[in-house]
Amino acid sequence: MRIFKCAHCGQLVYFENTYCEHCGHAFGFLKESLALFTIVPSDNNNYHFYNQPGKLYKYCANHSYGVCNWLVAASSPNIYCEACELNKTIPDITSAANIALWQKMENAKHRLLYTLFRLNLPTVSKGKDLANGLAFDFLANTHPRERVLTGHDEGLITINIEEADEVVREQARRQMGEPYRTLLGHFRHETGHYYWDRLIRDTGWLEHF
Repeated sequence: MRIFKCAHCGQLVYFENTYCEHCGHAFGFLKESLALFTIVPSDNNNYHFYNQPGKLYKYCANHSYGVCNWLVAASSPNIYCEACELNKTIPDITSAANIALWQKMENAKHRLLYTLFRLNLPTVSKGKDLANGLAFDFLANTHPRERVLTGHDEGLITINIEEADEVVREQARRQMGEPYRTLLGHFRHETGHYYWDRLIRDTGWLEHF
């Protein structure tokens, strides 16, 4: 993952940062540039890039929950960014504990999407293409004997939000003898199934390999 700099003070900043801890300027990530920009408030809750007045942007609607720092063009009718529009189901946000777990889920998912965009892989949402699109369900267990299983089904990736709890995830890693079990690892693994179906299965690539 790239490390970015604040355009105002030159402070090193990271992919998930929403503001500069040195000078206080806000940050927003733009998918088209795959870069984190220093932004300045404008009218109507919009922003423009630091020292670049002109084109205006708004934060993704999920920014209000502290789970996304991506930008959307102010003129766009979309309220969600290209990463968050892939969400089909999110945790119950009336629970502060769920929001904390969801934040960790979104950090990992946004890092996955950064890679997918860099590789120019198709990332259309199921809302736009039900048959071939990609979507995410972030679900919680509702009964002790009925656990949500992480997996992939025809482009719908389900991840149990308890995987965002480091203690629970470490217990599962030890019980299953897995040397590598992380949130980002889950996203990469399940999304790999999706791209196998979209790009590899039933194609000439298999015979060639």
